[in-house]
Amino acid sequence: MTDLIERELDLPASPADLWRAMTDPAWLSVWLADEVELELRPGGDARFLLGEELRTGWVEEVSAPEAVDGGPPGSGRLAFWWARGDEPASRVELVLTPISDFHTRLRVAETRPLEVLDLVGIPLPGHGGGRYGPALVAA
Repeated sequence: MTDLIERELDLPASPADLWRAMTDPAWLSVWLADEVELELRPGGDARFLLGEELRTGWVEEVSAPEAVDGGPPGSGRLAFWWARGDEPASRVELVLTPISDFHTRLRVAETRPLEVLDLVGIPLPGHGGGRYGPALVAA
């Protein structure tokens, strides 16, 4: 399996408008899945129904594009993990980067399954706040 699937799009929209499209379930049901439930907080539950297929997971990071010192909005990021049934979870990251007042770059990346990351001992946030997969035993 490929470790990373990535796509960048320059869109004629503000970071605030794209943030709504990335986080509002009504907008997400237009482009990501038929039904979407996201608890927009680190460790929050995520649920995606695509036809008959259900994917579940959790939210890793939520950083809305916010203005700094009264200036234009900065970058925004939403990262979550999802999986079908007993399959290994993969990480989806959506990053917004302002180009101008009404143009924003959207980067979408999905990376390798969670079980592969756990094999190399990377600590991951989410349910339980620790590692995922088999427990590590200290010698």
